[in-house]
Amino acid sequence: MKLFSIHTICRVLIPGMLLTTVSCKKFIQVDVPIDQVSSDKAFLNDATALSSVLGLYANNNLLTTNGSTEYSLLGAVTSFGGAAADDIYLSSATYLDEFKTNTITVSSGYVNNTWNYAYAVIFAANSAIEGLNASTGVSAGLKQQLLGECYFMRAFIYFYLTNLYGDVPMVTSTVNSVNLTLPRAPQADIYQMIISDLKIAQGNLADAYPSAQRARVNKAAAAALLSRVYLYTKDYANAEAQATAVISNGSYKLESLDSTFLNTSNEVIWQRFTFYGYTVFGLNFVPSGTSPNYVLYPSLAASFEPGDARMDKWAKPLPVGGVSYYYPYKYKLRNATAGNEYNVLLRLAEQYLIRAEARAQLGKITGAGSAAEDLDMVRKRAGLQGTTATGQSAMLLAIENERAHELFAELGHRWFDLKRTNRATAVLGPQKPTWKPTAVLFPVPANQILYNKNLTQNEGYK
Repeated sequence: MKLFSIHTICRVLIPGMLLTTVSCKKFIQVDVPIDQVSSDKAFLNDATALSSVLGLYANNNLLTTNGSTEYSLLGAVTSFGGAAADDIYLSSATYLDEFKTNTITVSSGYVNNTWNYAYAVIFAANSAIEGLNASTGVSAGLKQQLLGECYFMRAFIYFYLTNLYGDVPMVTSTVNSVNLTLPRAPQADIYQMIISDLKIAQGNLADAYPSAQRARVNKAAAAALLSRVYLYTKDYANAEAQATAVISNGSYKLESLDSTFLNTSNEVIWQRFTFYGYTVFGLNFVPSGTSPNYVLYPSLAASFEPGDARMDKWAKPLPVGGVSYYYPYKYKLRNATAGNEYNVLLRLAEQYLIRAEARAQLGKITGAGSAAEDLDMVRKRAGLQGTTATGQSAMLLAIENERAHELFAELGHRWFDLKRTNRATAVLGPQKPTWKPTAVLFPVPANQILYNKNLTQNEGYK
């Protein structure tokens, strides 16, 4: 496994040096982009600026197209977060068992790489923000749009970084001498920066997508992520308002279970373009032989209600040694030369569940404009009857369960849900003999502390 540190990344990714491998004209709307741009030319004009910023979307540190899920930030969040919770785990090998048993070591190369994947994208976003702000050759309208995309991307990455590690260094520039000595900033400060970045993104981005097939973010994507952040920070009124802005947008609707993850789905708010139309999740989750790679935890598979169509459409059984294991089947294509699936990063169903939870916390339990009304939108799409929950506690538990069944095997949602609601120990403790409450955070990688003496370790790790 290749290990590298922020120190290495900052030496390689000098300010203004953005990598991009995108070449589909329909996606980028310009000629074949530059692969590597010097700092004085990356933002020389509209074409070079656009090509450079598109490197954020194509960055393999964000999400790989091929290879194992664990070798990119969002793939790692899905795989490691799934295993750390009671969502999905790697069944074909034991090398990720430290996540399944919540006994991660500070020397874990996977934890170190995940940290580095995040900061590589953050560094690239900071470089683009600085380059755009300093440029006199980029037109005002395009500069505004590209800055919105960069601020969104920085917020998006910091959301995952702080939910994995808690307090993390707040890197907002490309000054290496400063970045390499930053201490950990409190999570509350990280969230305030995320909110600030997303508000800038909202103000800069248009309602219309700047690319085909929702492959680049728009104003609704910023609102969707902002609603999630407000939910996580317990600002329920604003979480409801931002989710409502997305839900009431006529561009989005809940699709059938068969169509949800197609690249033409109107449920998608933002998806990552892939050249061949298949995803890293399909590649890793759909078996290539008689044994599944990743499977649902037995407790999750057994918890679906009778008649829940998601168990038929989004999970598939595969018998091994007389035991049926269920593997994630939201993405159907393991590979293809001209497929129809992209990596879905934001979608409408989550917005209904965010608004349901926000409304439940605000006491809007049943009736018009209530938590029950939103929850039932998701349940009925799955072929289920409306919820029977009435009181606040029962409704919040019903929403938690619905999120587990709707968002499984997606970007660590279950892991983050159990942590943010302080339910991790109650849910995971009885299932996992080696569980400790301090396992809700991954360790700060030992390699990072070696390079930066101002970093401290999370509680429970040595």
